[in-house]
Amino acid sequence: MDTAVQVLDTYRGRDKVIRTCGYTIQLIAGLLPKEHQAFADALIGTASTLSGSRVVLRLCDDIPMLAYNMGYGLGGHEKDQFIRWVDVVKNMVDQFYGPVEHVMWATERQLLPGAYTEKLKEWCTKIWAISLTLNILRSLRALIILRLKKQRLAKSKQMEENDEADKKDDEADIKESMKTLKLQAFNVWLTLVGSSTDLVNAINWMPPGFLWAGKNPLALTGVMGMISSSIGLYRVYASKVKQA
Repeated sequence: MDTAVQVLDTYRGRDKVIRTCGYTIQLIAGLLPKEHQAFADALIGTASTLSGSRVVLRLCDDIPMLAYNMGYGLGGHEKDQFIRWVDVVKNMVDQFYGPVEHVMWATERQLLPGAYTEKLKEWCTKIWAISLTLNILRSLRALIILRLKKQRLAKSKQMEENDEADKKDDEADIKESMKTLKLQAFNVWLTLVGSSTDLVNAINWMPPGFLWAGKNPLALTGVMGMISSSIGLYRVYASKVKQA
């Protein structure tokens, strides 16, 4: 109970809960038979309202994101150059997403001329898809690096088995390192799956004619969103448990 309260007491925690609820509602709406279309439409409207509340909350994200991106800079601390520059580009893309979404929100509220609302929505989706693609590329590279590290540890373990001196201490260190690498790989896989399922939805919301744009049923959109949202919620929960 205490951990749940801690999750709901944070911006990220509430955002992930709202997101999960929204996609769950979409899944239910997509599974309803046609004779319950009126109720399905009501559910879709509710999911849209929840999504809109997250857009409003993101109006405050620009400054924290800018502070993070400035702190990361050109990623000089990253050992792998591929990951470094993917992160730099992704940070720039994410920073650009905010203002575009804010303008779109303002046009929807008719605070600004609404002639370009649909075009702005399209750009938001494209920018999001680019960010997700970069995240997937980063995750794939990270998995390759972790696999190579595991292979080196396995070789070290084999060499230690042939050397009796300080064997127990070295084996303990290798086991601990292997455990750490497995945990890192698990987290990277979560990121990869979450970004991939979100990308499925992002492409579905692209203009018709691009890959499977507009072809996915509502239930599939709900499932993909639920998977990525649940992963995000789990990671928030896990971080709170670790801090407790």
